[in-house]
Amino acid sequence: MIRQAASVALSLLFASGGAVAADTPPGKVVFDHSCAVCHAPGLGHPGTQRLAELRGPDRAVLEERTDLDPDYIRHVVRHGLVEMPPWRPSELDDAALTQLVQYLARGKSPSSAQIGH
Repeated sequence: MIRQAASVALSLLFASGGAVAADTPPGKVVFDHSCAVCHAPGLGHPGTQRLAELRGPDRAVLEERTDLDPDYIRHVVRHGLVEMPPWRPSELDDAALTQLVQYLARGKSPSSAQIGH
């Protein structure tokens, strides 16, 4: 249900011509519409809360981390992890996933950093 709402919101955003600032990275747009419902900062975001419990508050907010490996991000999105289900290409296509990876990994190339799980 959450994924469907995120997918619809992303589709509507692109269809509306995009109400996003020109300098907003494409990966930020993907994150905001597909991931933020669970991974935004603060209470009420189960992914962030779970990461805080498992990894500590300094590693809970994905957008604030600098240790995320591109290969690891791609793997978790496609295969899931703990409570996070996998995202199929029909739900988040490869182009959007690449944009998300570039955004969260801060431009690191695959395998350039230790896996930050």
